[in-house]
This record gives sequence, C-alpha cells and structure tokens, in this order.
Amino acid sequence: MEQIPCPDGYLLDAKSALAEGHHALDQYLMRVDEAGWQAAIKEVNGVRDKRKKLLIWKALLERFAWHAQHSPENRYASELRGLSERIEKWTLAPTAQDLIEILESTAAGSAFAAPYTPVVHVLHYIEEHGHTPQLAMAVRQFRDKTWDLGYSVNQTSLQLFRSRLDMLAWRDEWSEIDLKRCWSDRVRSDFRAMSGAERENWRRLLHSIRGDETGRPAPKWIPESQKIVAAMGADAFCRRLLVWFEPLKPGATQKLSREGSFILRSLVWLAGSVGETALLDCLRSISEVEFKPKNNGEKVRRAAAEAVGRPDPTVRPPGNLPTFPEIVGRSISAALGSMNLASDRVAVAGDVIHIRGQRDTYELHIGSRTVYRGSDGKQMEIPMAGSNVLPGGVADLVGLSELVRVVLALSEDSDR
Repeated sequence: MEQIPCPDGYLLDAKSALAEGHHALDQYLMRVDEAGWQAAIKEVNGVRDKRKKLLIWKALLERFAWHAQHSPENRYASELRGLSERIEKWTLAPTAQDLIEILESTAAGSAFAAPYTPVVHVLHYIEEHGHTPQLAMAVRQFRDKTWDLGYSVNQTSLQLFRSRLDMLAWRDEWSEIDLKRCWSDRVRSDFRAMSGAERENWRRLLHSIRGDETGRPAPKWIPESQKIVAAMGADAFCRRLLVWFEPLKPGATQKLSREGSFILRSLVWLAGSVGETALLDCLRSISEVEFKPKNNGEKVRRAAAEAVGRPDPTVRPPGNLPTFPEIVGRSISAALGSMNLASDRVAVAGDVIHIRGQRDTYELHIGSRTVYRGSDGKQMEIPMAGSNVLPGGVADLVGLSELVRVVLALSEDSDR
C-alpha cells in the first residue's frame, strides 16, 4: 500500500476515497506555516463546494483518530482542532448515512479533539428531513461513547454539547416512553400517534427547538413558528397545548427533565405570542407549578410569568435589612467572641446586649446607649465617651470600643 506522508505526520493511503479531502488539509497546514492560521482558515472556509467540504470534514476526523493513537501531542493539534470548530458553522448537505459515519468517526477521535462538531449538523438534518431508526441508533452510540469523557474545555461549550445531545435523545422516536419521568414524555407519546399533515407540522415545530436557546427565543423563531401554527390551524394548536398544559396547575408538582424544560419553555413563548385567553390562563398556572428538579423549572416559570406580565416568581423578595444598632450588635458580638467571654455571661439579641454580672443582670440598649438593671428595672447612669480610636489608629465612629468597655465592666460588677 503506497503511503504519502503529510505535513502533520499522517500517512495517507494514496488510493483513499478521502484523498481529495486529505490533500485539502495538507494545503491548509502548509498555508498555516506560510501565512498564519487566520489566513489559512479563511481560505478553507471560503471553499464553496459542499461535497469537497464534506470530504475535508471526514478526512479531518480520520486524522483525529490517527493522532489520538500515534501523535497526541502533534504540533498542528491546535490548528486541526480550530478547523473542526469552524466546521460546526459550515453549510453542508450530508445524507443520513454521512452523518452516521461522521458520528462514529468523531467518537473514535474524541481523545484528540472534543466531539462537539457533528451534533449541530445532526439537529439540522433531523429538523429538515426527519429522523430515521438508523440515525437514532448512531446518536445513542455516540452519546454513550462521548458523554462522560474528560474534556479540557470551558463549561459553556460542554453544557451546550450535552444540552444538544439531550434534545437529540428527546427526538428519538424509537426509545422508550416513560410518562412518569418527565412532563414532556406526554408530548413525545402524542407526537408518535400523529399522522399526515398534523404530524409533519408538529415535527417541524418540535424539531426546531434545539436546546441552545438563551433567556429569549432566537429572533426568527417566533415568526417562523407562527407560520407553522397557521398551517396546522390556530384552534388545533390551542387545543393540543391545552391538553399538554392541563397537568400544570398552581401548586402541582411536576417532574421536568432538562430537555423537557427546553420544550416547555419554547411552547410557553409561542403560546404567549398567540395571545389566546385560555392559553394565557394556563401560563399563569405554569408560573406557580413546582417542578422537580427545581433548576429545570426556573426558566420555564420565569418565561410563563413574563408572558402574562407577572413579576419573576424565581426571584426571592429581599429580607428585612438589619437596623444600624443591630449591625453594631453583631460587631460587638464578634469582638466579645474574640475575647473568649463566656456566652452565658454576655449575649447579643438584635440591638440589645444581655449581660449577667456577678451581682445582677443588665440590658444595654445599643440604639439609645441606655442600661437597665434586671433586679429592679431601673435605668442606670453609666457615662459613655464619644468615639475613640481602635488599635491601628482607626477611628471608632460608632463607639464600639466604649460599648465593649461598658459590657466588660457590667460583667464584672462585684465592686459596683
């Protein structure tokens, strides 16, 4: 077998079906050396032939698998991985079989390069053409091989990767339905029972939800989704949503997976844009549902409340702020604690310091700087100086040092 050495050390079979893609990769690496990475990546991004770009991607994955085994510290590793990241944004036209092969090859080379790239292309393909049992199986196997690998990447990229894999698992029409697992399994079950135009319209709508949405829907998503609603009929859309939303009543507890939360939040956004009264009533209810796990439901409740003009239910109202005397009391408590003063002799409660001396008990009210004796309730005349200076020359503007002096004096009252 004739082998051709490539710039990165890869040995290319001269008769490889991917030879054209490998030659393009060689050109890319040589341009990196000649003109720098930015110029090289711009040139390969500029290739307009989708067939050739697909060959470049497959050739790159073949090299990833080879480098993982023979050259994991290759000097071109960064440039090869950088090209892989750009492929995620390429406009391609792969077949289902292409994607099955790419998923398998990506998993094989995932020890050399993070396996993020194919997921967005698989999502796009299913959105455009629908799912197949063979592709669903390939996605399951890809998920099993790549989910728990330790990737040295930022958490945002990893979370996005797993969110997209969750959505691919949700779209799998050949996996088991478990209505107790998540609210959205009812949606999956009903979708599988649909047929004809109804099924196709709901497929287009549900498969447009990718799991990479932020706190707002993508700018084009609502207008495009409203076209699908118009195609299926607004009344039919509302009837279906009312059935799916029926379990989501105020005070109800509902299980919601991460992928289920993406589906529900998108349907909430769309329901709010339709503006039908019965749906808006449902959205008010959804904002008061207790979802488990709680984190998966927070963004859903927030979207539902926003759609009907309610305040964010996930924001806790601020607690009562401590008064100034209470703040001083906490400071005194900390100061006395550092002196190892027994807690049964001095205790701070709010803005009152309770002191047990050897002869009597006392209450020192911080705000008024007054002291009351426990035996007869009389106010005691104890002179307190103004602000002093704390150790280090720091001004004691609130008189902490003087208050501490008085507390210590009252706790040792045997001579008073």
